[in-house]
Amino acid sequence: MNLLHELSCVNCGAVIRVMAMRGSVVSCDYCHTSFRIPTSITPEPDLGDLLLGADFRDPAMPGWLMLNRDRLEFRPGTPAEVWATLPASDRIHPLIRTPGPFDDFDISVTIRFIKGSYDHISAGLELRSGDEGDYVVRISAQGTFNLGWHRKTDWGGAIVSWTEHPSLRPRPGEPNRLRVMMRNEQLRIYFNGVLATSLHDSKFRSGVIRIVASPSIYDTLVVAFSDLQLREIK
Repeated sequence: MNLLHELSCVNCGAVIRVMAMRGSVVSCDYCHTSFRIPTSITPEPDLGDLLLGADFRDPAMPGWLMLNRDRLEFRPGTPAEVWATLPASDRIHPLIRTPGPFDDFDISVTIRFIKGSYDHISAGLELRSGDEGDYVVRISAQGTFNLGWHRKTDWGGAIVSWTEHPSLRPRPGEPNRLRVMMRNEQLRIYFNGVLATSLHDSKFRSGVIRIVASPSIYDTLVVAFSDLQLREIK
């Protein structure tokens, strides 16, 4: 079997033509995303062993803690999703977290914005959260992302300010896969299989991981999450 005919764009899903190859790199004719062809036919690193998973068919979510249970609605389907409904506010709301801390990990989750003020809503992950603070990675409904850090009592600062990324799908209801890998001081962020940023930062060494969402001060936010996976770094 010729695997090249099986290859699809990691960003938009279009079939990649063999003639689009340039050595070990291909370019999508439709969205113009370019990415490397590894042996596994994915531009992302291979997945490590699963530590904790949540496909949201089971509202008990073994291994995870619900922080705002009354705001969560579990919806069976393909995929199964948990919908969070949050009132208008200017806060980042934690929804689900690991019971214990982690230092090095590979975490991924799919996010869909269902309802809310398009210009202001976001959702993502708080990482290595502890007494000293945490990192936070969020994507917005506009196809932008940011990476920041918090101290215990206040906002610490932006490592990556709000920035557009072509692999994020800004259309309402469209799924976006967020994947974050942390090993020692290295942090890598992927959107829909495309590497968005890779950097080193040593502020926080370990802590719990949270799914978070941010409504706007103007409207209620409804956001859906699916296929939550926490894995070992391979």
